[in-house]
Amino acid sequence: MFVKKTDRNPFVVPYLCLLLLLPLLAGAQQRGNIHGRVINNFTKEPVPFASIFWKKAGSGGVTDSAGNFSLKLSHHPEDTLVVSYVGFTELQRPFRNTYKDTAAITLVLQQVNLGHSVEVKSKFNKGLRWWKAIVANKARNNPYRHDNYAYELYNKLELDINNVNQQYFDKKLLKPFAFILDNIDSVSEKKPFLPVYMTEALSDYYYSTNPYKAREEIKAAKTDGLKNESLLQFLGGINQKTNVYEDYTNAFGKEFISPLSSVGDRYYNYKGADTQYIGGQRYLHLFFTPKREGENTFSGDCWIHGGNWGIYRINLNISATANINFVNRLSVVQEFTLTPDSVWMFAKDKLVVDISPLGKEKVSFIGRKTSTYRNVRINDPAITQKLALNSQKEEVLVLEDARQKGSDYWNEQRHEKLSVNEMKVYKMMDTIKTIPAFIKYTNAITFILDGHKKFGPIEIGPWYKWVSANQLERFRLRFDLGTTAEFSKYLRLHGYLAYGFKDARLKGRFDVTYKLPKQQGLTLYGSYTNDLDNGRTRYNDEDITTDNMFSQLIRRPNTRQKFLGVEEVKFSVNKEWKNKLSVQPFFSRTNYETHTPLPEKKLLLSHPMQENIVSSELGVRLRYAPGERTISRHRKEMKLKSHQPVFEARLAMGVRNLFASNYEYKRVSANITQSTRIPGWGKINYMLYGGKVFTNEPLPFMLLETHPGNEIYYYNRQAFNLMNRFEYVSDRYVGINFEHNIEKKLLNLLPFMRKSNMRQFWNVKTVWGNLSDANRRLNITDYYYEYRMRSLRGGFYTEAGTGLENIFKVLRIDLVWRFAPLRNIPPGFPPSIFKSNTNDFGIFGSVKLQF
Repeated sequence: MFVKKTDRNPFVVPYLCLLLLLPLLAGAQQRGNIHGRVINNFTKEPVPFASIFWKKAGSGGVTDSAGNFSLKLSHHPEDTLVVSYVGFTELQRPFRNTYKDTAAITLVLQQVNLGHSVEVKSKFNKGLRWWKAIVANKARNNPYRHDNYAYELYNKLELDINNVNQQYFDKKLLKPFAFILDNIDSVSEKKPFLPVYMTEALSDYYYSTNPYKAREEIKAAKTDGLKNESLLQFLGGINQKTNVYEDYTNAFGKEFISPLSSVGDRYYNYKGADTQYIGGQRYLHLFFTPKREGENTFSGDCWIHGGNWGIYRINLNISATANINFVNRLSVVQEFTLTPDSVWMFAKDKLVVDISPLGKEKVSFIGRKTSTYRNVRINDPAITQKLALNSQKEEVLVLEDARQKGSDYWNEQRHEKLSVNEMKVYKMMDTIKTIPAFIKYTNAITFILDGHKKFGPIEIGPWYKWVSANQLERFRLRFDLGTTAEFSKYLRLHGYLAYGFKDARLKGRFDVTYKLPKQQGLTLYGSYTNDLDNGRTRYNDEDITTDNMFSQLIRRPNTRQKFLGVEEVKFSVNKEWKNKLSVQPFFSRTNYETHTPLPEKKLLLSHPMQENIVSSELGVRLRYAPGERTISRHRKEMKLKSHQPVFEARLAMGVRNLFASNYEYKRVSANITQSTRIPGWGKINYMLYGGKVFTNEPLPFMLLETHPGNEIYYYNRQAFNLMNRFEYVSDRYVGINFEHNIEKKLLNLLPFMRKSNMRQFWNVKTVWGNLSDANRRLNITDYYYEYRMRSLRGGFYTEAGTGLENIFKVLRIDLVWRFAPLRNIPPGFPPSIFKSNTNDFGIFGSVKLQF
């Protein structure tokens, strides 16, 4: 058979193939892109270099250094997008393919506790080698090493309520606030949080290393609801930095060992992971985890420059068993930038803390503080000139127009745009303050915690002093009335009346405080008091007094209360300079009365025709507290001491015949106090003090130094807790109070204590004192059985103690031993009648809220 040959068109076959492939090509052209960002659920910071891929298609990539990604859509109609990163729970998000570009999406990774190890396969521990290289180059990479530097600092602080249960707002008490459910964050699906408060600050910051100086000028502040300038200063950057290059760093007053410490290999396991290129530069990925439980360490990771071993970015998360109270989670994210001169400097810091006072999985508070840095200058002579304006080592100034910047200014000057949630906060804050229920609840909580209730220009309280009891008055009523800032920002009037039912006497006090508005740091004070001394032992009005409703509940048994009646007029002028040097000239006239079991007043009179014990005193008090910061409130100021010593001195003289004064003498006293840390060994507090009274005549004990005693079971850090009040008196003395809080350094040696939150301390208090013969003859009645006032007779009184604190996060137990000087017992008298009614050992308790 023959087949007829025909001519074939050479384009037929390619044309047919094109027809067959056309639907596939069309589908390929329709495949769009998916893009977005991967963030950390807790810090809300981007997760760089996270692995992201399609589960079926197998294609994927990694996020960039800012956590952004862009991928082609899967060619499968339905696929799952998988995101993974070491230290986070793997995220799987199903997608239905639309073959079109998607809107930007946010993928949230849940951070997990890294535990004791990170699985990174390697034949040798390159992570340990990388850590050694970081330590070897710390000196040149530490941004703090420069002689001076300056930058523009932007701070943003946000407060959120976490684990918000929408059912709470169905209850009657919270129904007025139901509108805030519209502001609940929608990014997190499992644990929504409610943004409730935010502040911003923009400042110029200057720093020098030698001599150490820091200066911050806050030039803009968006602080809705925060009008107190001293509080505003804490929004700045001084004392708020975490320096990961130091061996030890502080968080909430607790010492943590840095993973970059020169002894870090004793506390951390290091694992080297992958390598990435950012801007053409090679970076190494290092993970670190704690070696043991119960130590204040971090887990996390960092990216290291492959050339100079500087830190590009580091993430720190406190270990699950770190000894810090109420903090469920704490993360620190720091980013550094490499300048054109190959110098590492600050770029961004973020601190996120989850405070859970009610326990895990309960309602908690999340604070987020973000700091960004611009216009960095290094070793500039102009910085030295600026720091020369400082009157102290650290100084924060708030410019006059800082609070007056409008939204246009902020939109232009803030370093990063506000998120949707952050913009909601400002709107919600304006609304919530107008709700009557919010005002009512705020006032009620303030009254319970602060003790005072405001009624416009006046206030009453504290409520815990309204009713009390003691052995002299039996039942005591007291009512206080004072003015508020609504009455005057500069003038405060305060007074109280008290009545004792047993002695049937009306008592009271009136005082005036005036801060001169145009003379910063100048305060005038005057007072008149006619009352019992109520346990005061020092020369100020800030001592905790016994006229409160709780004092009788914890008194030591078989100990008589001792009171002085005091009628006193006092005037003072206090001037404090910016360098925290203050001078306070004062005048006081005091008429004293004694009450049983103290010696009768007539036994203490030393002049013919004398009927009263009256002393008129002129003096001056000097105080120098470098680095101290002050929070000023209308009622009083709160002093936040630095780690530097505080020096105080008091010089006074009694002037005979001045306003019927009976005595002439000179008194000198001084003390040094300090609270500081010993790197690696906890915290120490000490007070070194001494004084002398110069006189040519015998003086009654109330004009001498009455060593402070304590007659209740609540531990007093400033007093001798096994010494009775008015037990020892001296006219010359020197002493020291010393306490060392070891925290968990020794307890961690016991494996079963590693997960405990308790902390250990030890302390010692000792004083040497003596009396002149004339003062001893007037005041000491050695043979009075029920009550004896004693002299130390040139000996030492010592109390040594130890104990545990942070029991159930709030309790402290002190075990105290007393070592008192031996007494001179006359021949033929049995020693038992001279024995003190105070025990040589005691157990005391106290309460302290601390992190």
